[in-house]
Amino acid sequence: MDKEIFDRIDSLLREYRLDEAEEYMLQTLASSQESGDIATCVALLNELAGFYRDKGDFERSMDCALRSAKLLENSDKTDSAYFAAMLNLANAYRAGGKLSEAKAVYDDIDKGITKYAPGLFSSFCNNIALMYQQTGEFDKAAGYLEKAIEAESGRDERKTAISRANLAVCRVRMGQDGEENARLALDYFKGMSPSDFHYSAALSAMGDVLFSKGLYEKAAQHYETALSEILIHMGRCSFYDIVSENLERCYEHFQRPAYTGMELSRIYFELIGKPVLRRNFGDELKYLACGLVGEGSECFGYDDRYSWDHDFGPSFCIFVSDDAPDELFERLRKAYSLLPPTFMGYTHTEGKNSSGRRGVIRVSDFYKRILGQIPETAEDFQLIPDEQLACAVNGEVYFDYCGEFSGIRKRISDRPYADRLAKLSAEIESISKHGEYNLPRMTERGDKVSAFISREKFIGSAMRAMHLINGKFAPYYKWLYRSTADSFPVFAELILHCVEGEDNIHEIIDALLSDCVKKKIAKEMLPPALMCDEILSLARRVNTADKIAKLEWKLFDKVQNKGGRAFCQDDPRTFFIMRCAQYYTFDERLLDAIYADFLQAASEGRNVITEKYGYMMRYTVPEEFEEIKDALPPVSEEKQRLIDAIVPIQVGWMEEFAGKYPDVAAKARVIHSYEDTPDNTSYETYLRGELSTYSDDTVALYGAFIVSLYRDGRNLAEEIISLENGI
Repeated sequence: MDKEIFDRIDSLLREYRLDEAEEYMLQTLASSQESGDIATCVALLNELAGFYRDKGDFERSMDCALRSAKLLENSDKTDSAYFAAMLNLANAYRAGGKLSEAKAVYDDIDKGITKYAPGLFSSFCNNIALMYQQTGEFDKAAGYLEKAIEAESGRDERKTAISRANLAVCRVRMGQDGEENARLALDYFKGMSPSDFHYSAALSAMGDVLFSKGLYEKAAQHYETALSEILIHMGRCSFYDIVSENLERCYEHFQRPAYTGMELSRIYFELIGKPVLRRNFGDELKYLACGLVGEGSECFGYDDRYSWDHDFGPSFCIFVSDDAPDELFERLRKAYSLLPPTFMGYTHTEGKNSSGRRGVIRVSDFYKRILGQIPETAEDFQLIPDEQLACAVNGEVYFDYCGEFSGIRKRISDRPYADRLAKLSAEIESISKHGEYNLPRMTERGDKVSAFISREKFIGSAMRAMHLINGKFAPYYKWLYRSTADSFPVFAELILHCVEGEDNIHEIIDALLSDCVKKKIAKEMLPPALMCDEILSLARRVNTADKIAKLEWKLFDKVQNKGGRAFCQDDPRTFFIMRCAQYYTFDERLLDAIYADFLQAASEGRNVITEKYGYMMRYTVPEEFEEIKDALPPVSEEKQRLIDAIVPIQVGWMEEFAGKYPDVAAKARVIHSYEDTPDNTSYETYLRGELSTYSDDTVALYGAFIVSLYRDGRNLAEEIISLENGI
């Protein structure tokens, strides 16, 4: 026999290419017959007998088995090939319902199989046990299976697992507990890639065990998974029908679930995907994340029966780190392609534009496909519509061992405040233009089409604005109202009334602008056009403030302390909260000046944060300051005069704040320089150090800013700390 022939057959069957396997076997059989290669003919007929038996084509199975036996009728009856042919014939009779004929052949080969073909003994025991199961003689079946397990134990795990699955069924039919045998069988087969044909039998056996214990929902899941395995290995056959009947018995005890796409994906991953990954890629999980994220209504949880024409069904995403080797990526693609396409009665379908949305995807490829680029700055975010950002962060991540996928996902979820404000300003401008101005004009003109378009544009902008105000990503237009109704039901009612033609434009606008004030995006209610300008101005300030804070952090991270690295240098989150809270209160001109100072210092190779702490040492450790003062940029007399005028005002504000909020103030720095210690720098000293790093022009702008706040009765200390603490 040619080993390559049977390796090819095994390869095709392992990859579930059943039609190709059948065609290859038939063609090779014909060639072997022509060449007179009897041994290969016998082996191929035996393969075909088993192949047709598993598919439920019992007539062809028996025909092949009989032809094989006929070729060996004059051969040595002690040869293992003879016993293999006879066993196949008995199995074909048994599967085809000819039990008396099957028993006669089994009895005949039982006399010599252990002596002349010991390698076939466990297969013989399993198949004769199946016959006794069919006749209801479960005690005899169990006896043969116990012999098979004893013979193969410690020698062939696969054969032992097959016997255990069959024995579990016998135990259940005999009113005994078959759980241990079913579990051991499942432990062996679960997660194989490609899966073993007998996995379906082990799953079905566990389904029987669980059903016998009244655990109908768990039993149903095992039967459902077994059906998926049967389909890819055998197609719809008699075994499929038997398991289907068992499954329906389960659903007589509880209602068949109607799964959403996300629920179906999660169950499919847990029962089928995860075992394969853990078994075959255990040491490489560090490169992977899995979940269901991206385009498609099911990723938002908005799917219904109208969504089932594309992208619906059992599937999930394997996100592979960009650092993973290419060969791992290819192995994962192969493993994913071998997962059952049908599960829980659903088959995954792809639309004409949905290729590549599921399966194995490089992390960067996913985000670049969805977004065009992976955004970092507020300017990057501005270029990406929110509907695309929504697709990048929706759905569910089942696990993420590499951290790369979730890291980018979190950066997107924590979008720059400046980007959100700029987009909100644009939507409010659209609301004013289409709702306040164009809609009434088109209506008065009797131009129904233009009025309809204006109303549609107003409604879309209003819903997107509500999402932006509340820090959410507005999805694609066809899910925009659904998202609005889920998150903002009262506002959604106003939108619905507007769609139905009600004249409630200003009610919608007032609801939006009122929310802007509540969320502290605006200080007061203003007409939309003015509100738009105020929010855009805030967006520009915030953007510049964020840039300054990022530059500061890079410099702060490099500061060398005499006593070693400070704990706050490893807490970027708190750093950004505190620094941004300060800068968000500054006006645009002042922020631009501070940013320019940072850039100038960087061009000169200076670390202004190191310099700031150096200036502070004048008050905290005067002796050490004397040693380093000449290394610091000199402070001009004019700048020092301005600093001396500014600091008392701000210290006064801090004292006022401490009186108003003593508990919060107690957690902050001490206020006065005379309270300084080497381990606790006061608010006054910190302020002096910071102002000393600014250029003369920037200090002058800062002084003018402080004076304007003072004249308006505003307390900068209170505003900054309120932002820090959410007061």
